[in-house]
Amino acid sequence: MADTKNGTRQSDIIPPKIPGWVSPIIHPDNPHGGIPLSLDQNGFITLRIDPWLNQNKDDKADVLLNGSNTADASKVIMAGEENKPFDLNLPTTKLANGINLMRLRVTRPPQQPETSLDLKILFHTPRPGSEVTGSGDNPNLIMTLPADVVANGVNADRASQGVDVKLQYIHMRLGDVITLYLDSKPGDKKHTVTAAEATAQQIVIRLTTADFWQDNPQFALRFRVTDVIGNSSGPNAIWSRTTLIDVHVKRVDLDLTAPKVLEAKDANGTVINFERDFYREDFATVEVAYTGSNTGQRVKAIFAGRNFRWISDVQTVNTPGQILTFKVPRLEVVDSIRSNAKVSYTVQLPGTTTDVPSKELDLRITAQKHALPEPTLNAAKTNLRIYYPTLEATYKYRIALHGVTTRYGDELYIGQANYTDVAVPSAWLTENRGKDVLFNYTLKRVGSTDPIIFSWCLRVTL
Repeated sequence: MADTKNGTRQSDIIPPKIPGWVSPIIHPDNPHGGIPLSLDQNGFITLRIDPWLNQNKDDKADVLLNGSNTADASKVIMAGEENKPFDLNLPTTKLANGINLMRLRVTRPPQQPETSLDLKILFHTPRPGSEVTGSGDNPNLIMTLPADVVANGVNADRASQGVDVKLQYIHMRLGDVITLYLDSKPGDKKHTVTAAEATAQQIVIRLTTADFWQDNPQFALRFRVTDVIGNSSGPNAIWSRTTLIDVHVKRVDLDLTAPKVLEAKDANGTVINFERDFYREDFATVEVAYTGSNTGQRVKAIFAGRNFRWISDVQTVNTPGQILTFKVPRLEVVDSIRSNAKVSYTVQLPGTTTDVPSKELDLRITAQKHALPEPTLNAAKTNLRIYYPTLEATYKYRIALHGVTTRYGDELYIGQANYTDVAVPSAWLTENRGKDVLFNYTLKRVGSTDPIIFSWCLRVTL
Protein backbone atom coordinates (compact mmCIF):
# COMPACT_ATOMS: atom_id res chain seq x y z
CA MET A 1 0.00 0.00 0.00
CA ALA A 2 1.27 3.49 -0.84
CA ASP A 3 2.64 5.82 1.84
CA THR A 4 1.16 9.28 2.17
CA LYS A 5 2.77 12.63 2.92
CA ASN A 6 0.67 15.67 3.68
CA GLY A 7 -2.32 13.85 2.21
CA THR A 8 -0.62 13.27 -1.18
CA ARG A 9 0.21 9.77 -2.36
CA GLN A 10 3.85 9.54 -3.47
CA SER A 11 5.19 6.02 -3.16
CA ASP A 12 4.87 4.46 -6.60
CA ILE A 13 5.10 7.59 -8.78
CA ILE A 14 8.59 8.64 -9.77
CA PRO A 15 9.54 11.99 -11.29
CA PRO A 16 10.18 12.32 -15.02
CA LYS A 17 13.58 11.39 -16.36
CA ILE A 18 15.47 13.82 -18.58
CA PRO A 19 17.63 12.07 -21.21
CA GLY A 20 20.99 13.82 -21.56
CA TRP A 21 20.79 15.85 -18.39
CA VAL A 22 23.89 16.62 -16.33
CA SER A 23 24.29 14.92 -12.97
CA PRO A 24 25.76 15.26 -10.42
CA ILE A 25 26.18 19.04 -10.15
CA ILE A 26 28.10 20.97 -7.52
CA HIS A 27 25.81 23.84 -6.54
CA PRO A 28 24.72 25.43 -3.23
CA ASP A 29 21.10 24.32 -3.75
CA ASN A 30 22.14 20.69 -4.34
CA PRO A 31 20.03 19.99 -7.44
CA HIS A 32 19.62 16.42 -8.63
CA GLY A 33 20.86 17.48 -12.04
CA GLY A 34 20.72 20.15 -14.71
CA ILE A 35 19.23 20.67 -18.14
CA PRO A 36 21.76 22.09 -20.62
CA LEU A 37 20.50 24.29 -23.43
CA SER A 38 21.71 21.70 -25.91
CA LEU A 39 18.69 19.55 -24.96
CA ASP A 40 16.33 22.19 -26.34
CA GLN A 41 14.99 20.77 -29.59
CA ASN A 42 12.83 23.27 -31.45
CA GLY A 43 11.69 24.83 -28.20
CA PHE A 44 11.00 21.62 -26.26
CA ILE A 45 12.78 19.45 -23.70
CA THR A 46 12.12 15.71 -23.97
CA LEU A 47 11.01 14.02 -20.74
CA ARG A 48 10.94 10.24 -20.34
CA ILE A 49 8.05 8.86 -18.23
CA ASP A 50 8.38 5.35 -16.86
CA PRO A 51 5.17 3.29 -16.37
CA TRP A 52 3.67 3.45 -12.91
CA LEU A 53 2.14 0.58 -10.93
CA ASN A 54 -1.17 -0.78 -12.29
CA GLN A 55 -1.11 1.48 -15.30
CA ASN A 56 -4.34 1.31 -17.30
CA LYS A 57 -6.02 2.85 -20.28
CA ASP A 58 -7.30 6.40 -19.57
CA ASP A 59 -4.72 7.01 -16.85
CA LYS A 60 -3.34 10.52 -17.17
CA ALA A 61 0.17 11.91 -16.59
CA ASP A 62 0.79 15.60 -15.91
CA VAL A 63 4.14 17.36 -15.52
CA LEU A 64 4.01 20.07 -12.86
CA LEU A 65 6.63 22.78 -12.30
CA ASN A 66 7.58 24.90 -9.33
CA GLY A 67 4.62 24.24 -7.05
CA SER A 68 1.98 24.87 -9.69
CA ASN A 69 -0.91 22.41 -10.09
CA THR A 70 -1.38 23.44 -13.71
CA ALA A 71 0.09 20.87 -16.08
CA ASP A 72 2.83 22.04 -18.45
CA ALA A 73 2.83 18.74 -20.38
CA SER A 74 0.24 15.91 -20.29
CA LYS A 75 -0.67 12.55 -21.76
CA VAL A 76 -3.61 10.15 -21.50
CA ILE A 77 -2.76 6.45 -21.81
CA MET A 78 -4.47 4.96 -24.84
CA ALA A 79 -5.31 1.31 -25.47
CA GLY A 80 -2.14 -0.65 -26.21
CA GLU A 81 0.13 1.89 -24.48
CA GLU A 82 -0.21 0.40 -21.02
CA ASN A 83 2.95 -0.29 -19.01
CA LYS A 84 5.27 1.22 -21.59
CA PRO A 85 7.63 4.19 -21.19
CA PHE A 86 6.65 7.28 -23.15
CA ASP A 87 8.00 10.76 -23.85
CA LEU A 88 6.51 14.14 -23.11
CA ASN A 89 7.65 17.41 -24.68
CA LEU A 90 8.00 20.19 -22.13
CA PRO A 91 8.12 23.72 -23.60
CA THR A 92 11.54 25.14 -22.71
CA THR A 93 9.95 28.49 -21.90
CA LYS A 94 8.22 26.89 -18.91
CA LEU A 95 11.57 26.48 -17.15
CA ALA A 96 12.73 29.33 -14.95
CA ASN A 97 16.33 30.52 -14.82
CA GLY A 98 17.84 28.81 -11.78
CA ILE A 99 16.33 26.02 -9.66
CA ASN A 100 13.15 24.32 -10.92
CA LEU A 101 11.06 21.76 -9.05
CA MET A 102 9.46 19.15 -11.31
CA ARG A 103 6.78 16.60 -10.30
CA LEU A 104 4.80 13.96 -12.09
CA ARG A 105 1.09 13.80 -11.24
CA VAL A 106 -0.76 10.58 -12.15
CA THR A 107 -4.54 10.25 -12.20
CA ARG A 108 -6.08 6.75 -12.22
CA PRO A 109 -9.80 7.27 -12.71
CA PRO A 110 -11.77 7.23 -10.52
CA GLN A 111 -9.03 7.56 -7.87
CA GLN A 112 -7.56 10.82 -6.64
CA PRO A 113 -4.33 12.00 -8.32
CA GLU A 114 -1.00 10.84 -6.93
CA THR A 115 2.13 12.98 -7.20
CA SER A 116 5.83 12.14 -7.20
CA LEU A 117 8.47 13.72 -5.07
CA ASP A 118 10.08 16.89 -6.42
CA LEU A 119 12.94 16.56 -8.88
CA LYS A 120 15.22 19.53 -8.27
CA ILE A 121 16.61 20.75 -11.59
CA LEU A 122 19.08 23.53 -12.42
CA PHE A 123 18.43 25.44 -15.64
CA HIS A 124 20.36 28.44 -16.93
CA THR A 125 19.08 30.93 -19.47
CA PRO A 126 20.54 32.91 -21.10
CA ARG A 127 23.85 31.11 -21.49
CA PRO A 128 27.08 32.74 -20.18
CA GLY A 129 27.62 35.90 -22.22
CA SER A 130 24.06 35.59 -23.61
CA GLU A 131 23.05 34.33 -27.03
CA VAL A 132 25.28 35.64 -29.82
CA THR A 133 24.19 35.22 -33.42
CA GLY A 134 26.79 33.82 -35.79
CA SER A 135 30.39 32.80 -35.25
CA GLY A 136 33.64 34.70 -34.78
CA ASP A 137 34.55 36.74 -31.71
CA ASN A 138 32.03 36.99 -28.89
CA PRO A 139 31.53 40.71 -28.17
CA ASN A 140 30.06 40.00 -24.73
CA LEU A 141 33.26 38.38 -23.44
CA ILE A 142 35.54 41.25 -22.49
CA MET A 143 39.21 40.90 -21.59
CA THR A 144 41.19 43.87 -20.25
CA LEU A 145 44.98 43.86 -19.76
CA PRO A 146 47.13 46.48 -18.00
CA ALA A 147 48.00 49.41 -20.26
CA ASP A 148 51.74 48.89 -19.84
CA VAL A 149 51.45 45.27 -20.98
CA VAL A 150 49.48 46.27 -24.06
CA ALA A 151 52.05 48.97 -24.88
CA ASN A 152 55.32 47.24 -23.94
CA GLY A 153 54.56 43.54 -23.66
CA VAL A 154 55.85 41.24 -20.94
CA ASN A 155 59.50 40.74 -20.07
CA ALA A 156 60.92 38.54 -17.33
CA ASP A 157 60.62 41.22 -14.66
CA ARG A 158 57.00 42.07 -15.56
CA ALA A 159 56.06 38.40 -15.60
CA SER A 160 57.56 37.88 -12.14
CA GLN A 161 55.39 40.72 -10.81
CA GLY A 162 52.28 39.03 -12.19
CA VAL A 163 49.94 40.36 -14.86
CA ASP A 164 46.33 40.86 -13.75
CA VAL A 165 43.85 40.02 -16.51
CA LYS A 166 40.32 41.34 -15.94
CA LEU A 167 37.46 39.30 -17.43
CA GLN A 168 33.85 40.42 -17.67
CA TYR A 169 30.72 38.99 -19.30
CA ILE A 170 26.99 39.17 -18.77
CA HIS A 171 25.13 36.36 -17.01
CA MET A 172 28.11 35.36 -14.89
CA ARG A 173 27.17 32.69 -12.34
CA LEU A 174 28.74 30.84 -9.46
CA GLY A 175 30.63 27.80 -10.69
CA ASP A 176 31.22 29.02 -14.24
CA VAL A 177 34.49 27.65 -15.56
CA ILE A 178 36.72 30.15 -17.37
CA THR A 179 39.11 28.67 -19.91
CA LEU A 180 41.97 31.04 -20.70
CA TYR A 181 43.86 30.33 -23.92
CA LEU A 182 47.57 31.11 -23.58
CA ASP A 183 49.11 31.05 -27.06
CA SER A 184 48.65 27.29 -27.60
CA LYS A 185 50.07 26.41 -24.17
CA PRO A 186 49.41 22.72 -23.51
CA GLY A 187 46.60 22.57 -20.97
CA ASP A 188 44.60 25.78 -20.99
CA LYS A 189 44.42 27.73 -17.73
CA LYS A 190 41.08 27.25 -15.95
CA HIS A 191 39.36 29.23 -13.22
CA THR A 192 36.07 28.57 -11.41
CA VAL A 193 33.93 31.62 -10.64
CA THR A 194 33.41 32.22 -6.92
CA ALA A 195 30.29 33.65 -5.27
CA ALA A 196 32.05 36.99 -4.71
CA GLU A 197 33.12 37.17 -8.35
CA ALA A 198 29.61 36.32 -9.54
CA THR A 199 28.23 39.13 -7.37
CA ALA A 200 30.81 41.59 -8.69
CA GLN A 201 30.35 40.32 -12.27
CA GLN A 202 34.11 40.57 -12.68
CA ILE A 203 37.04 38.19 -12.45
CA VAL A 204 40.73 38.99 -12.10
CA ILE A 205 43.16 36.22 -13.01
CA ARG A 206 46.84 36.78 -12.28
CA LEU A 207 49.21 35.38 -14.88
CA THR A 208 52.76 34.57 -13.81
CA THR A 209 55.99 33.55 -15.49
CA ALA A 210 54.82 29.96 -16.04
CA ASP A 211 51.82 31.24 -17.99
CA PHE A 212 54.02 33.22 -20.37
CA TRP A 213 55.54 29.97 -21.50
CA GLN A 214 57.04 31.01 -24.83
CA ASP A 215 58.42 34.18 -26.35
CA ASN A 216 56.22 35.47 -29.14
CA PRO A 217 55.78 39.07 -30.32
CA GLN A 218 52.15 38.13 -31.02
CA PHE A 219 51.35 36.04 -27.95
CA ALA A 220 47.60 35.33 -28.16
CA LEU A 221 45.20 35.57 -25.20
CA ARG A 222 41.46 34.85 -25.26
CA PHE A 223 38.87 33.15 -23.06
CA ARG A 224 35.63 31.19 -23.13
CA VAL A 225 33.08 30.23 -20.47
CA THR A 226 31.18 27.05 -19.60
CA ASP A 227 28.66 26.95 -16.77
CA VAL A 228 28.11 24.05 -14.34
CA ILE A 229 25.49 22.51 -16.64
CA GLY A 230 27.80 22.56 -19.65
CA ASN A 231 26.33 25.60 -21.41
CA SER A 232 29.12 27.26 -23.37
CA SER A 233 29.44 30.88 -24.38
CA GLY A 234 28.27 31.31 -27.93
CA PRO A 235 26.74 29.00 -28.94
CA ASN A 236 29.00 29.39 -32.00
CA ALA A 237 30.88 32.57 -31.05
CA ILE A 238 32.61 30.69 -28.26
CA TRP A 239 35.75 32.76 -27.70
CA SER A 240 36.39 36.37 -26.78
CA ARG A 241 38.29 38.63 -29.14
CA THR A 242 41.97 37.61 -29.23
CA THR A 243 44.40 40.05 -27.62
CA LEU A 244 47.99 39.95 -28.92
CA ILE A 245 50.89 41.05 -26.74
CA ASP A 246 54.67 40.95 -27.09
CA VAL A 247 55.96 38.30 -24.69
CA HIS A 248 59.74 38.26 -24.36
CA VAL A 249 60.31 36.61 -21.00
CA LYS A 250 63.24 34.54 -22.21
CA ARG A 251 64.79 37.37 -24.16
CA VAL A 252 67.06 39.85 -22.49
CA ASP A 253 65.68 43.32 -23.06
CA LEU A 254 67.65 45.30 -25.59
CA ASP A 255 69.97 47.99 -24.29
CA LEU A 256 71.19 49.58 -27.49
CA THR A 257 74.15 51.60 -26.32
CA ALA A 258 75.94 53.86 -28.78
CA PRO A 259 78.42 52.17 -31.14
CA LYS A 260 82.15 52.75 -31.22
CA VAL A 261 84.21 54.10 -34.12
CA LEU A 262 87.63 52.51 -33.80
CA GLU A 263 89.41 55.37 -35.57
CA ALA A 264 87.99 57.87 -33.05
CA LYS A 265 90.81 57.87 -30.52
CA ASP A 266 90.41 61.27 -28.90
CA ALA A 267 87.95 62.67 -26.36
CA ASN A 268 86.76 59.28 -25.14
CA GLY A 269 86.16 57.97 -28.61
CA THR A 270 84.19 60.93 -29.93
CA VAL A 271 86.79 62.59 -32.18
CA ILE A 272 88.59 61.35 -35.28
CA ASN A 273 91.87 63.17 -35.78
CA PHE A 274 91.66 63.07 -39.54
CA GLU A 275 95.29 63.54 -40.48
CA ARG A 276 96.74 61.45 -37.66
CA ASP A 277 94.28 58.54 -37.43
CA PHE A 278 92.33 58.41 -40.68
CA TYR A 279 94.32 60.04 -43.48
CA ARG A 280 95.33 56.75 -45.15
CA GLU A 281 92.30 54.64 -44.19
CA ASP A 282 89.79 53.29 -46.70
CA PHE A 283 87.01 52.86 -44.16
CA ALA A 284 85.87 53.96 -40.74
CA THR A 285 85.20 50.92 -38.57
CA VAL A 286 81.95 50.98 -36.59
CA GLU A 287 81.82 48.40 -33.82
CA VAL A 288 78.40 47.35 -32.51
CA ALA A 289 77.87 45.45 -29.25
CA TYR A 290 74.74 45.63 -27.13
CA THR A 291 72.87 43.90 -24.32
CA GLY A 292 70.22 41.53 -25.62
CA SER A 293 72.11 40.52 -28.75
CA ASN A 294 70.73 37.20 -29.95
CA THR A 295 70.66 34.88 -32.92
CA GLY A 296 68.62 36.03 -35.89
CA GLN A 297 68.56 39.73 -35.06
CA ARG A 298 69.17 41.98 -38.08
CA VAL A 299 71.45 44.96 -37.58
CA LYS A 300 72.23 48.00 -39.74
CA ALA A 301 74.78 50.74 -39.05
CA ILE A 302 74.05 54.41 -39.78
CA PHE A 303 76.56 57.22 -40.37
CA ALA A 304 74.67 60.51 -40.60
CA GLY A 305 77.28 62.97 -41.78
CA ARG A 306 77.30 66.59 -42.84
CA ASN A 307 74.51 66.27 -45.42
CA PHE A 308 74.04 62.55 -46.13
CA ARG A 309 72.78 59.58 -44.14
CA TRP A 310 74.71 56.44 -45.05
CA ILE A 311 73.08 53.11 -44.12
CA SER A 312 74.92 49.81 -44.24
CA ASP A 313 73.76 46.48 -45.53
CA VAL A 314 72.12 44.22 -42.96
CA GLN A 315 74.22 41.92 -40.81
CA THR A 316 72.51 39.03 -39.01
CA VAL A 317 73.61 38.03 -35.52
CA ASN A 318 74.85 34.42 -35.64
CA THR A 319 75.64 33.89 -31.97
CA PRO A 320 74.33 35.67 -28.84
CA GLY A 321 76.54 38.58 -27.83
CA GLN A 322 78.35 38.68 -31.17
CA ILE A 323 80.30 41.89 -31.83
CA LEU A 324 79.52 43.23 -35.30
CA THR A 325 81.75 45.53 -37.35
CA PHE A 326 80.64 47.74 -40.22
CA LYS A 327 82.84 49.54 -42.75
CA VAL A 328 81.82 53.13 -43.47
CA PRO A 329 83.22 54.29 -46.84
CA ARG A 330 86.11 56.74 -46.63
CA LEU A 331 84.26 59.48 -48.51
CA GLU A 332 81.55 59.65 -45.83
CA VAL A 333 84.23 60.66 -43.35
CA VAL A 334 85.93 63.01 -45.81
CA ASP A 335 82.58 64.72 -46.41
CA SER A 336 82.38 65.47 -42.68
CA ILE A 337 85.85 66.95 -42.17
CA ARG A 338 85.66 69.89 -39.70
CA SER A 339 82.08 68.82 -39.04
CA ASN A 340 80.04 66.35 -37.03
CA ALA A 341 78.41 63.00 -37.69
CA LYS A 342 75.95 60.96 -35.69
CA VAL A 343 76.74 57.26 -35.69
CA SER A 344 74.14 54.70 -34.64
CA TYR A 345 72.56 51.38 -35.58
CA THR A 346 69.19 49.68 -35.63
CA VAL A 347 68.15 46.20 -34.52
CA GLN A 348 65.26 44.26 -36.00
CA LEU A 349 64.05 41.30 -33.96
CA PRO A 350 63.14 38.01 -35.68
CA GLY A 351 59.54 37.94 -36.84
CA THR A 352 59.18 41.73 -36.75
CA THR A 353 59.60 44.57 -39.24
CA THR A 354 60.42 47.33 -36.77
CA ASP A 355 63.96 48.75 -36.69
CA VAL A 356 64.73 49.61 -33.06
CA PRO A 357 67.21 52.53 -32.95
CA SER A 358 70.27 52.66 -30.75
CA LYS A 359 71.69 55.59 -28.87
CA GLU A 360 73.86 57.86 -31.03
CA LEU A 361 77.59 58.50 -30.93
CA ASP A 362 78.23 62.21 -31.54
CA LEU A 363 81.37 62.12 -33.64
CA ARG A 364 83.63 65.02 -34.59
CA ILE A 365 86.11 64.90 -37.50
CA THR A 366 88.96 67.39 -37.17
CA ALA A 367 89.74 70.05 -39.77
CA GLN A 368 92.69 70.27 -42.15
CA LYS A 369 94.81 73.33 -42.91
CA HIS A 370 92.29 74.84 -45.33
CA ALA A 371 88.52 74.49 -45.36
CA LEU A 372 87.45 73.27 -48.79
CA PRO A 373 83.69 73.31 -49.45
CA GLU A 374 81.95 71.03 -51.91
CA PRO A 375 82.40 71.90 -55.60
CA THR A 376 79.50 73.03 -57.80
CA LEU A 377 78.43 71.73 -61.21
CA ASN A 378 76.90 73.79 -63.99
CA ALA A 379 73.48 72.94 -65.44
CA ALA A 380 75.02 71.14 -68.41
CA LYS A 381 77.09 69.11 -65.98
CA THR A 382 80.21 69.81 -68.01
CA ASN A 383 82.02 72.23 -65.71
CA LEU A 384 83.05 71.71 -62.10
CA ARG A 385 83.92 74.79 -60.05
CA ILE A 386 86.24 74.30 -57.11
CA TYR A 387 86.68 76.78 -54.26
CA TYR A 388 89.50 77.64 -51.87
CA PRO A 389 90.53 80.42 -49.51
CA THR A 390 93.50 82.75 -49.94
CA LEU A 391 96.48 80.42 -50.17
CA GLU A 392 99.84 81.09 -48.54
CA ALA A 393 101.86 79.14 -51.13
CA THR A 394 101.67 77.48 -54.53
CA TYR A 395 99.17 74.63 -54.72
CA LYS A 396 98.02 72.13 -57.29
CA TYR A 397 94.44 70.88 -57.51
CA ARG A 398 92.95 67.64 -58.77
CA ILE A 399 89.27 66.77 -59.23
CA ALA A 400 87.78 63.32 -58.73
CA LEU A 401 84.54 61.59 -59.68
CA HIS A 402 83.44 58.59 -57.62
CA GLY A 403 80.94 56.59 -59.66
CA VAL A 404 81.03 53.32 -61.59
CA THR A 405 84.79 53.73 -61.32
CA THR A 406 86.74 56.36 -59.43
CA ARG A 407 88.24 58.81 -61.93
CA TYR A 408 90.94 61.36 -61.14
CA GLY A 409 91.80 64.42 -63.19
CA ASP A 410 95.27 65.78 -63.82
CA GLU A 411 97.16 67.65 -61.13
CA LEU A 412 97.19 71.29 -62.26
CA TYR A 413 98.46 74.52 -60.77
CA ILE A 414 96.02 76.95 -59.24
CA GLY A 415 96.29 80.11 -61.30
CA GLN A 416 93.61 82.39 -59.90
CA ALA A 417 92.12 83.42 -56.59
CA ASN A 418 89.03 81.97 -54.89
CA TYR A 419 87.90 79.41 -57.47
CA THR A 420 88.81 77.54 -60.63
CA ASP A 421 86.52 76.12 -63.34
CA VAL A 422 87.49 72.63 -64.45
CA ALA A 423 86.04 70.84 -67.50
CA VAL A 424 84.54 67.43 -66.67
CA PRO A 425 85.80 64.84 -69.20
CA SER A 426 82.93 63.70 -71.44
CA ALA A 427 83.95 60.06 -70.96
CA TRP A 428 83.26 60.41 -67.23
CA LEU A 429 79.76 61.69 -67.95
CA THR A 430 78.99 58.98 -70.51
CA GLU A 431 80.18 56.24 -68.17
CA ASN A 432 77.93 57.41 -65.34
CA ARG A 433 74.87 58.68 -67.21
CA GLY A 434 71.76 58.32 -65.00
CA LYS A 435 73.78 57.24 -61.98
CA ASP A 436 74.38 58.83 -58.58
CA VAL A 437 77.97 60.02 -58.22
CA LEU A 438 80.18 62.09 -55.93
CA PHE A 439 82.57 64.86 -57.00
CA ASN A 440 85.29 66.27 -54.81
CA TYR A 441 88.76 67.74 -55.20
CA THR A 442 92.06 68.00 -53.39
CA LEU A 443 94.78 70.59 -52.94
CA LYS A 444 98.46 69.73 -52.62
CA ARG A 445 101.13 72.22 -51.62
CA VAL A 446 103.89 72.18 -54.18
CA GLY A 447 107.35 71.26 -52.94
CA SER A 448 106.25 70.06 -49.50
CA THR A 449 105.33 66.90 -47.65
CA ASP A 450 102.20 68.47 -46.20
CA PRO A 451 99.13 66.23 -46.23
CA ILE A 452 96.80 66.50 -49.19
CA ILE A 453 93.75 68.62 -48.31
CA PHE A 454 90.33 67.16 -49.16
CA SER A 455 87.14 69.01 -50.03
CA TRP A 456 83.63 68.08 -49.07
CA CYS A 457 81.64 66.06 -51.60
CA LEU A 458 79.01 67.06 -54.13
CA ARG A 459 76.37 64.35 -54.65
CA VAL A 460 74.52 64.47 -57.98
CA THR A 461 72.77 62.28 -60.51
CA LEU A 462 74.31 62.55 -63.99
